[in-house]
Amino acid sequence: MIEIEAKFSVPNNALFTKYVQCNQIGEFYLGQVNTNHVVDKYLDTIDDDIWNAGYKMRVRYGAEHSCITIKSAISAHDRFSVRREIEFELSSEPDDILQWTNQEAMNLVIPIVAGKPLNVKVELKQVRSVRDLFYDESCIGMLSLDDVVVCYGGQELDEFCVLEIEVCNNDQLFALDSISKQLVSDGLFIQDVAKVERAVEAVEKFIQGTSNYVA
Repeated sequence: MIEIEAKFSVPNNALFTKYVQCNQIGEFYLGQVNTNHVVDKYLDTIDDDIWNAGYKMRVRYGAEHSCITIKSAISAHDRFSVRREIEFELSSEPDDILQWTNQEAMNLVIPIVAGKPLNVKVELKQVRSVRDLFYDESCIGMLSLDDVVVCYGGQELDEFCVLEIEVCNNDQLFALDSISKQLVSDGLFIQDVAKVERAVEAVEKFIQGTSNYVA
């Protein structure tokens, strides 16, 4: 599976509210808002073997179900995030790899971790306002406005807002291009750093005692 999306930093509450409430962006229409509360825990070994192998592993806990997602850290596109992704429902403890229900994920992760236990690298608590994205009356993807709080060791280290546009396949990259131009002209910033990378940076600053964030 390939994930195809564009990410934007939302600099203020007014812009965040605008895209929660607006009905369209240019020629693209937006469906009703569905608000989800999720907790994302990124797992790795103590030696960051998954991260160093070029992947990120996330366990997402939602109200109705939970899933594991493993993504390539490197995009195949120079402007947007086009990455290999494996996703499957969580049916056991996430660190019990032999009980996973996805053979592709097992084949990828088992040799990388080499029997080492998995630990939580960072935790993100998100309130996600998700909307279907339509073009010519067909759903081609989704828009998500995410209020993200970075947590580590029971403390909140950072908070920021992100807008993500995800499309279903490569044929719809034109939508990312068109929407991106409009969002940037409206004051949003294309984000070349993923949420987890910003979160890990906040954790590293906290560990080093250089964080300036006040919850």
